[in-house]
Amino acid sequence: MSRRDAAVVLVLVLVLGVLGGAIAAPAFTPVVAPLATPSPPPIPIHREAVVGLPSSVNPVTARTQADRDLVALLFRGLVRPGQDGRPIADLAAGWTVEAKGARWTFRLRPDASWQDGVPVTSDDVVYTVHVLQDPAYTGPLSAGWQGVTATALDPTTVRFDLSVPLGGFLQAAAQPLLPAHLLANTPVAELADAPFSSRPVGNGPFALTDLTPESATLVPVVGSFDPGSGPLATVGAGTLMPGGPLLAGLELRFFAGPDDAVAAYRAGEVDAVSGLAPVAASALAGEPATRRIAYPGTTLTGVFLNLRPGAGPFADARVRTALLAAVDRGRLVTDLLGGSGQLASTPIPPSSWAYDPKAAPVVAFDRKAAAAGLKAAGWTKTAAGWLPPRAKKALTIQLLTAGASVNPVAASAATRIAAAWTSLGIPTTVAPLAAGALVDRLRSGDFVAAVADVNVGLDPDPYPLLASAQVQAGGSNVSGFQDPALDTALVAARAPGTDTARGAAYARLQTLLGTLEPVLPLFFRDTVFVVSDRLVGPRPAPVADPSGRFWDVIAWSSFGR
Repeated sequence: MSRRDAAVVLVLVLVLGVLGGAIAAPAFTPVVAPLATPSPPPIPIHREAVVGLPSSVNPVTARTQADRDLVALLFRGLVRPGQDGRPIADLAAGWTVEAKGARWTFRLRPDASWQDGVPVTSDDVVYTVHVLQDPAYTGPLSAGWQGVTATALDPTTVRFDLSVPLGGFLQAAAQPLLPAHLLANTPVAELADAPFSSRPVGNGPFALTDLTPESATLVPVVGSFDPGSGPLATVGAGTLMPGGPLLAGLELRFFAGPDDAVAAYRAGEVDAVSGLAPVAASALAGEPATRRIAYPGTTLTGVFLNLRPGAGPFADARVRTALLAAVDRGRLVTDLLGGSGQLASTPIPPSSWAYDPKAAPVVAFDRKAAAAGLKAAGWTKTAAGWLPPRAKKALTIQLLTAGASVNPVAASAATRIAAAWTSLGIPTTVAPLAAGALVDRLRSGDFVAAVADVNVGLDPDPYPLLASAQVQAGGSNVSGFQDPALDTALVAARAPGTDTARGAAYARLQTLLGTLEPVLPLFFRDTVFVVSDRLVGPRPAPVADPSGRFWDVIAWSSFGR
């Protein structure tokens, strides 16, 4: 599993959202007319504007957010995130794990089937894993499955043997499956553009009936699962979940830019908009009969300092804490995210089950404390700026970031941080780069500081980002930070164990992270969903990707127009 670690890094790698569902939705009571046979009102189609265009609707080759949205509606994995972000059963009826966490065995639901009527079997699970492990597969998901051996024990039982036991393996098991009976003869290198990826056959609660560059039409697969006594059985106390979605259908309309998507909403053509920048979403949510739903995210925006031995002046943790204290991160959340985000104290999201608010308090914005921290670390303030110990000239910083066209939030954050550090007395300039160039500079260690995003996932595992073993070429520890005590804490946090044991391990890890500040944590941004009051049902939950907003889609309903 060591190469799993590469998936956690950097700006553009996102974990695929996985379809989920099961929350309460208001019941409709038919109005009975006198002396007439009552009939229920028609259930309308939910229409949504999506910023982004479809390219490859495939669980392993999705390229765009529109692709990932469709995958979340059409495909299932063995498990899925529940309302608290923790995995619950989906295609799996249940699972067992051996005490050391190196062997996991899943039993598939006997009623699970593909939308062409073929049963979902353990062969589909094994095939999906083999695709992700194939050398010809170059997508971001491959690292999560290296060191895993998948074995079909019988048609409904599959076993995973892990070379490195992981307490968070269930997060990987949320990977949506591929149908082996339809794709086994397709070369892996051709999957992204194969006919299947424009006419997918899934196993989820919706089936695709039409897909064009402008829109996708989906219809519910009623009765795709018998809820039985499993996790889909109730949406609230004593409330039975129906066998299929409440909506009569879904229509996603795709727009290349946000302005056209907003115009479609204002014209009444759609009842929701996804993919807007946070500030634009907040503005639209201020319109009548409109509300904003914020889904806490797991993508950290942070400052990565070059902490390789001899690479820079940031070896002292007091310096790193001082640089963090010089930045008004609360204003970043307000101004750049429209308030839809959470200050980060460590790389563990505040929305995560693993987060302990007492373990590592957020560093407060305090310019005087920042200057005092530099002095305590032996820095000297001169007319030219701050002089690190044994340095002959004042420090200047070039702050790398992705360009505004690639990551506008990170680019804006970099500009604010540069101004804050310059005001502190450390002249800082911003160098925007193309995404590929930024990744290359970070991996090669050719940088002083950089603002970048990293998705730590719903079961957060900062080991790839911070472990000493990940400093080597190809590893994910781009800062080059190495600390034996932190290595021990990282291993303990990712180890299998009870919820209590893992929670205690994460608390110890967060305390150490708050002391060392190996990455300067800025904020976790929310996924913001703007919806009309006609849409009933969506509830916020932690998500690793914006497509996670569909976690409860089978409980959505609509008043129509």
